[in-house]
Parts: sequence; structure tokens; C-alpha cells
Amino acid sequence: MNKALVILVVALTVVSCGERAETWRVSELCFTASRSYASGGGDRVKMDVEFSSKTSGQTLTIPAFWDGEDRFVVRFAPTEPGRWTWKSICSDDPALHGKKGTLHCRKYSGPLEIYRHGFVKAKKGTKYLMYADGTPFFYLGDTHWGMYTEELSEEHFKKIVRRRVEQGFTAVQSEPIGAPFHLQDGHVDADDIAGFRKADAYYQFIADEGLLHANAEFFFPTELSRELASDDAALKALCRYWVARFGAYPVLWTLAQEIDNDVYAELGGRFFDYTDNPWVKIAEYLHAADPYSHPLSGHQENAVNTSVTGAGTEPGKVRADGNGVSVFLSEEVSRRTGHSWWAAQWSPPLHETPTADAIRDYWLSPRPAVNYEGRYCGVWTLNFGSRAQGWISFLSGFCGYGYGAADIWFYHSGFESDITSFDGVEYITPELKAIPWQEALEYPSARQMIHLKNLLESFDWWNLTPVIPGDPVFRDASGAAVYARTSRVHLLYFYGKETRTGRISGLASDAGMEAQWYDPRTGRFREAALPVREADGYWSLPPKPDEEDWVLEIIEHNNKR
Repeated sequence: MNKALVILVVALTVVSCGERAETWRVSELCFTASRSYASGGGDRVKMDVEFSSKTSGQTLTIPAFWDGEDRFVVRFAPTEPGRWTWKSICSDDPALHGKKGTLHCRKYSGPLEIYRHGFVKAKKGTKYLMYADGTPFFYLGDTHWGMYTEELSEEHFKKIVRRRVEQGFTAVQSEPIGAPFHLQDGHVDADDIAGFRKADAYYQFIADEGLLHANAEFFFPTELSRELASDDAALKALCRYWVARFGAYPVLWTLAQEIDNDVYAELGGRFFDYTDNPWVKIAEYLHAADPYSHPLSGHQENAVNTSVTGAGTEPGKVRADGNGVSVFLSEEVSRRTGHSWWAAQWSPPLHETPTADAIRDYWLSPRPAVNYEGRYCGVWTLNFGSRAQGWISFLSGFCGYGYGAADIWFYHSGFESDITSFDGVEYITPELKAIPWQEALEYPSARQMIHLKNLLESFDWWNLTPVIPGDPVFRDASGAAVYARTSRVHLLYFYGKETRTGRISGLASDAGMEAQWYDPRTGRFREAALPVREADGYWSLPPKPDEEDWVLEIIEHNNKR
């Protein structure tokens, strides 16, 4: 074989599969192995591609994944423009080793924020998620636990996602329930590849719409067997595969659903305790394989069972060892696993002010928290409750809210559809729950989420500090209210029927102060009387316009704090 032919053969083993590279957008390189792995073993071939920026010298080592037969793929999202060189590293197959090339990347120039500012990250000591360049990220997620059962068509999944974008949502929350691949045996087999290619299309569409994808890994927690939980090699391989396949998209890792100990105790299938929860290992392996260090969390079970330190949980609940403490509480575990945010499942009361314990527990953690799952509209609450949960969450120190609607959160599941639920204010009957997704897509509460987002984004919402219920800063409050403030802006959300509001302290002066009511149903402002200073130093707040829920915004223009 002459030299020219050798060069041609080598070149043909690498194929570019994407358009011209842009910063933060996924690009692909495809490689051909020395043989077909259709009979097995492809998921255990360890191949990396090392990308180096000629501009800054930054190097990212990206794992490749087997995509059936003799095909291997690496997905790479360049973090900066310019010329990148790459080389492949693989000791398991000589045809996959030692390939080299160059990737030219231009700066993303489109309208999508996720690519203008870069992937989302979490920073210890900061109470909000942010883009790579430090710009705060406003998390508003739409829940799709059965995403793969939704048709990936213009008239179903794509329609829902595009409508949510119009409504101001910034994230999709998904679970691999009903996934077209099956990983319970610890392997990616030839039979799984078609399912993964289908999954690719969902991930790509979500990314193309500019949304963050908070995705759970592998399968529902109760599908994790004792055998697989103890097979570290298999878990590492699954984690590496998942990261290789999906890690170049804008994602958050959430491990699975209800990964805490208590839910296993309730289901009667628990084979581990607080000291050896296998999802801690899975988090560690995911983090180790991820060159982008995407934010990682474990989707917690309901806060009545588990919080951060166990504060705010209910002692009467069935509880495994650990007394409601998260297995990711310790700094050592967080460092080792990359656990960087809290995916809480908090259903705040709708008929009264939340208790201080749960709010304080998440707020005092050095890591940001998203109220990832609460009562879903048309399932466990209605429009008032869905709307209120968002406002209560942000004003209680959470940096995000996971919305959900009937027949979208878990398509065609029928979960608890035959019983009447009560959220503390309204009854949700089976008749109300029998809403198809086409109607649920237009629930008023979904459309009203943009009013929440618009008001908060009109000022530095990421600096909001919650006033913990019981703090004397807020006195004589109505029966259901939350309060948060920055150095200049005070927001009070009143969601009880009472029109009285209460008194606050800490206002500097009425000079330059303005107050207005904000209607969370319409996004319109209404003039409000200024707070009145009393002899004891407190300021009396104006009464609500009526018995509906309202937000009082007070702005201190001359406050020098």
C-alpha cells in the first residue's frame, strides 16, 4: 500500500457529522472501529478525544460513545471561538486511537441566551444558577416525566415545548420513564441503540429551542437492582456513556427520581441505607466523566420526608436511617460527587404561610435550590395553586420553580386520576383531572408564569433574600404571605383571602419611595398607597385590592444600604 493510500484510509475513519462549529453548540465527529461490536462490548470500549484551544490553551477531554456496530461518536460543544485541535485516545481498539484533526469554531451569534452566555453552572456560596459568563439564569421548568412516551412531532412534544418557550419557560425537566432503551442489566446493547438515537432527537430539539434540560439518569430508582448497585464497573460504564451521549448539550444532571432512602422504605423495596446509598456512587461517576462539570443534584423526595439537614420534615412519616438528612449534605460528599444544587420537592401550604424550618434549611445551605417538583396543575392543585407555588418558591429563597400540568407531566399515566385531591384550598376531582394535554397546555397558570418572570427580571432578583416566617421584620401579617427583599426592592406576596397585610420594618424613608400592586394573573400594575410609618418604627402596609392573590412591590430609590 502506498503512502497516499494510507493517508486516505486514515482520513476515512473520521467523519464530521455537524455544521460548522459554534460556541456552546454541539458538534460531532464520527469514528470507525476496527470491527463491529454488534454482538456486545461496544459500550465498554473506552475512547476519549482531547480538544485543545489554540487561543487560550484550554483542554477538554471528551468521552466518546458507541453508536452501534463499528460506529463511535464524540460530541463536543466548544467553550470559546477559534481554532481547536483534537486527537483521539483509545487503548481498546487501534483503529480508534491516534486520529487527529482541527475544528474551527465561530462565536455563536444567534438569539438564544443559553448559547450567548454559555452552559448553566452552579457556584458554591451563590444562591442562584448562572450561565458560564456569570449572568444569572432564571429557572422556570416544564415537567415531562414520561417524555419518551410523547410523540416527537410538530403536533405533540414539539408543540408543547415551543408553546412553553412562548410562555417564558427556560427549562425542560425529564425522566427516562418509558424510555426506548433498557439499562437495568448494566449494559448498552445493540438493541438499545435505536432507542438512544430516538433520545438524541429529544435532546437535540430541546437544545435547538434554547432550553436547559434537567434530565434524570438511566431509569426510575426502584428499577436499580441490588446486583447492579454493587457492580461499580457497570455503573461507571453507564455514567460514562450517558455523559458522552448527552453531556455536550445544555443539561443539568438530576440522577433519578426520589433517590433518597425513605421512598424505598415506603415502597418496601429498599436494600440499602443512609450510609451506602448507591446514587452517591452514581453521582461521583457522572461527575468524574463530565468535562463540563454540569450542575448535579439528586431529585429529592417530598420535603416532608427529606430536606437538607432534615429540618422541616414530619416525624410521623416512614423514614429510613438518616432522619430526613440528605445523603449529599456533607462537604466531602459534595466535593467528591459534584453535588452543586438542590432539586427539592416542596409543596408549600396554600392556605397559610409556610413554616420557617424548610425555608431556612434550604436558604442556609451554601448551594442554590430549585423547587423542582410540587403540586401539578390539574393533578394535585389548580391554577391558583400552581401560580402561587411559583411566587412562594422564589420569595422563599429558591432560585427556580418546576411547573407541571395534567397529561404533560406524565403523559397518559392516569396517576391518581380516579381520586379527589385537596391542596388545602381547592378540591381537584377526577372530572377536573380528565383534561387532555392540548387543554392543559393553555392552563391560565402556565400563561401566568411569564408575569412572575417579568416582574422578577425587572430588577436584580438574584439578590432577593427571604424574610424567614416568624422574623419580627414582618409583623401582623395576613394568614398566607411571603416576603423577600433586595437592598432597594421589597416584594410581598399575599395569597390568603384576607385583605389586611401587615407591617414591616427596615424601610429607610418615604422620600423617593414608591409602592404598587402587581396582579399575578394579568401582569398589570395598580397604584398602591405608600406604607405609613408608625411610632414604633414599623411601617403599615396598604390593604390588598381584593381577596385574590396580589404582589406588593415597594421600591426605595434613595436607599443607600
